[in-house]
Amino acid sequence: MSEISYYSSESTFLDAQGLPRKIDLDSSEGHEGLQPFQNFINRLVDAENLIVLAGSGSSLTFNKPGCSSMAPSMMDLWESCKSLDEKRFNEILKIVSYHEVAGKWPNGDPKKDIELLLSLCDSYLPLKNLSARRQQWVSDFLKSAKEKILEETSFVDKVAEDDWVSHNMFLSKLGKRTPKQKRLKIFTTNYDLAFEVAASNTGIIVIDGFEFSKPYRFNPAWYQYDIINRSQASEKGGAYLPNIIHLYKIHGSVDWVSTDQGICKQGGKTSVKGNPVFIYPSSTKYQNSYEPPYLDMMAAFLDALQKPRTALLCVGFGFNDRHINNAITMALRTNSEFMVMAATKDPFSEGSSFNAEIKTQMMQAAAAGDSRISIVDCSFEALSKLIPNRHKPSPEETLLSMFESVIGKGRM
Repeated sequence: MSEISYYSSESTFLDAQGLPRKIDLDSSEGHEGLQPFQNFINRLVDAENLIVLAGSGSSLTFNKPGCSSMAPSMMDLWESCKSLDEKRFNEILKIVSYHEVAGKWPNGDPKKDIELLLSLCDSYLPLKNLSARRQQWVSDFLKSAKEKILEETSFVDKVAEDDWVSHNMFLSKLGKRTPKQKRLKIFTTNYDLAFEVAASNTGIIVIDGFEFSKPYRFNPAWYQYDIINRSQASEKGGAYLPNIIHLYKIHGSVDWVSTDQGICKQGGKTSVKGNPVFIYPSSTKYQNSYEPPYLDMMAAFLDALQKPRTALLCVGFGFNDRHINNAITMALRTNSEFMVMAATKDPFSEGSSFNAEIKTQMMQAAAAGDSRISIVDCSFEALSKLIPNRHKPSPEETLLSMFESVIGKGRM
């Protein structure tokens, strides 16, 4: 049975506490209760400027019940770093005063936030107020933990072909826009390559800020370029390809490295030597947001949110990055044509990882009649199915689909 919970200014399926009740999508009552959601998602998809903000929840859809986790959660990364050397790990927690800073969950359990821990380590090292031995411990742990996280998040080659259905469907429905609409912009805090692989699966071209020639160097000017089909172009204008998206990886990527020639992207069998490029979102890491390529990513995000007729779809994002939260709340205050939908798992439960302050603000605004805000309790897989499909396949795409189907049957 498929269920979702939905909260907006039009919500009708609420309990005595004013919280959303589960809607059974397969029941007649569910179809009626889902109408406000469908109204909102249709407005969002039809917006001139559509932005997707994807968090770790969008990748966790690869994890299947009863199987070992394919995509790591934040808790998985904590345990993986702890397993490197549990005794030394506990020492590091004491050295950087982790528990004093992190605090506890509402149920009294200590928080396990690997991003905060590594940020604290980054903050302690430049101070050099530790003993030489402890300084080395923190430095070694930071290096080994980052290597472990890169290893854990480099999982896309292990994903079975059938398990790409949700990502493929998501990009197929949202990635191909009409000529009157702006290119889909996907901003993600994930380091993995899930959206890149899904784009390849569905024939979508990704502009990610890197040059097309090797070595693939980062150049934000590429976001200003576009691609046309010259064979279909007229003298008055070009025939813009419909299947192009812009991808912004706000916190870096498993295939980015820093070299003397700038930020480069790994590609093919030829590897580029350099230091990994990825950061951890926390209040202690603001300084990294003001360095390339992160500065370019955040600048693009801030600019996109202020455009008229803009819709933001947050998928699997828990709103635990303050600099991103501030940009979104500012857009809600200053851009009257801005709308946002937050879709993630269990946002309404008490022990949810969804930011409690942001949730309260959004629900209060919606309850007061702000029709620009909605929160949805559903998985990335369920959302991919519920998103309306505005794209009509061209004759070429239909023939390609038929050809691939025939080839696929021939290989069986």
